[in-house]
Amino acid sequence: MDILSALQIPPTLHPLLSAVQPSSRADAVAALLFLLSALGYLTRGRLWEKPDPYYHIYFERPQLVDGASAINAASTRNVAQRLEEDNCDVVIFWGSQSGTSERFAEALGRESYSRFGINTLVADLSDFDADSIALIPTNKLAMFLISTYGEGDPSDNTAAFWDWIRKVEGESRTLKGLRYLAFGLGNSNYKYYNRVLDVIADSLDEAGATALLPRGKADDANGGTEDDFQSWKDSVFALFRTLGHQEKAVIYEPTINVLLSEGAEANQDEHSVSIHYQRSATTSAIVPLPIKNARELFSAGDRNCVHMELDLGAHAEVQYKTGDHVGIWPVNPEDEINRLLEALGLRDQRYHSLLLSAVEKATKPRVPSPTTLEQAFRHYLEICGPVSRKRLLDIAQFAPTQEAKATLLALGEDRERYKQLTANTHVTLARLLQLVCPNEPWTSLPLSFVIETLLPLQPRYYSISSSSIISPRRIAVTALVVNKAIPSESGPESIIHGLASNYLLSATNLPTTSSVTAPVYAHKAFKDGLETRTVLAHIRKSKFKLPITSSTPLILISAGTGFAPFRAFLAERAKLHAIGKPVGKILLFFGCRHPDTDYIYHSELNKMQESLGDKLEIVTAFSRQEGAKKVYVQDRVAECSAQVLDMLDAGANMYICGKASMAREVDMKLEEAAMSVKGFQEKDVKAWTDALKRRGKWKADVWG
Repeated sequence: MDILSALQIPPTLHPLLSAVQPSSRADAVAALLFLLSALGYLTRGRLWEKPDPYYHIYFERPQLVDGASAINAASTRNVAQRLEEDNCDVVIFWGSQSGTSERFAEALGRESYSRFGINTLVADLSDFDADSIALIPTNKLAMFLISTYGEGDPSDNTAAFWDWIRKVEGESRTLKGLRYLAFGLGNSNYKYYNRVLDVIADSLDEAGATALLPRGKADDANGGTEDDFQSWKDSVFALFRTLGHQEKAVIYEPTINVLLSEGAEANQDEHSVSIHYQRSATTSAIVPLPIKNARELFSAGDRNCVHMELDLGAHAEVQYKTGDHVGIWPVNPEDEINRLLEALGLRDQRYHSLLLSAVEKATKPRVPSPTTLEQAFRHYLEICGPVSRKRLLDIAQFAPTQEAKATLLALGEDRERYKQLTANTHVTLARLLQLVCPNEPWTSLPLSFVIETLLPLQPRYYSISSSSIISPRRIAVTALVVNKAIPSESGPESIIHGLASNYLLSATNLPTTSSVTAPVYAHKAFKDGLETRTVLAHIRKSKFKLPITSSTPLILISAGTGFAPFRAFLAERAKLHAIGKPVGKILLFFGCRHPDTDYIYHSELNKMQESLGDKLEIVTAFSRQEGAKKVYVQDRVAECSAQVLDMLDAGANMYICGKASMAREVDMKLEEAAMSVKGFQEKDVKAWTDALKRRGKWKADVWG
């Protein structure tokens, strides 16, 4: 068999290819290129670029992985048709990035049915065509539970609806038959608080839709999201009553079966926290990482700020890049575990085997099975979180005494009394139970209810403060240890201990400098000649990255531990400068309380200043320096605004890291400066900032 046959060249082309006889070197090269091109074309899909049989999977929505969802989604993308098929009177659309809106929508759907017998369709906004919303009949009701995150952005699953709703205008896109309710989730510390809700509701109104209630807004700035939702939900149920729906008594029906039995302790896999962990293309596996080189960063005062390094040496598959985040999976403190076991009358059963099974296949238990009761409370459930007002009403039916029941109902039904209670007391589930009934255990409170009620324990994220180029197998973490005091008029103040930060402090064995008693945690360790503690962690990719070109100027704005990623940025630039690479100008703003106590990494910064010379300019702000006026980072940015604007005009990249309230103030100062210096109007300023952000020249990594 000759080569033409071996390559499956059609016989009709054999004479043509054989007749090509080069008469010179140039002809030979041309003939060879022609032959290679022909062979490439004819063998495409056979020898190379074969079709990927799984290519379609890249375009499937994650919610279609579940069989039931796939069947329902495949039936129709017309929401009006789906409402008729399922005999539903209400559709509750949710748009969520972290899952809170989805959780609220599901809870609202369940309660609408259990209390009023209203069949509801709880719908991911991406599961239905936006156009079909206009077809919802007037005897149906649409609800929108929408989150805003980042720079006033919609969640990923809201994107298509977001694009459609902003184009709705005029009679050709009328929504006059639509009756709707809308509730938004946001944080008032952020500049664009609940922007997505407002844009959607305004667009619905302009297109002729009718809002049956004023739009509701949750504000997570002070942890009020749950109570804000409960208040709005109360209004929704009051609306149902006015629409003629009869309310009925709600009887608790568990969604999981719980078996607690004496026997050998269940095996505990330290990686099983992943029961709640949805790994994606932007996250790594959860692995146990040994703690190395832990040290205290504050030189004095009653606060701790911990630096530690997590060793990736045993996990070659886990890698990070400068600017990424590390997710720390904490455990709950022993005192709170004991308090909850005591309140439930289950202290003697802490080591009993806990077996869970779902009543319905669609339910996913929040705790792996088998485990022990103690491990469930230590590793899997948020037992240190506050109890919502709605939950007080739910718990009241299981109260061991009439007095306890009356107290819970009074607190749950009166928002002001509840706010007063939570303003003076950190009300966890265990503390609530002991507060309203201090002398009697809650043996009538079903364990299934406790497990269903408590949220899953989630990781806490920290900006990585090391460079992957300089330290590829060590992750540096910079953590301020939080102990927030709640003043009380009637007794000693209550302390809210930051769960993850106190856990990390405990894991390092560093002494606490706080005047309050530190929580005690259980830790795992491995032997490497010494007893070394580990923490469970995973890496999450971030877009908070240095520009590829090292000569690009940088503006770095931070306060407190917001300096963490900039420590890595500066280390990389200093290294490049040391080996002779061109490095752009760096303008660093850093703020803290006092230069002698809170100036983290001060000696490192001095060395970087020596290395980089006039390439690095450091501008500091101290808010609690004796004998001096309080100065914050945003004040320094305002003072240097002309320099900042010049650098931005010259192509600099600006990065802001720290609390969202600080970032919002910085934005305002720069916008005011742009209006003054550039003569911008308000709309011009927004266009200017939006353009910089779209091009990646203005980035923020902030938290509430």
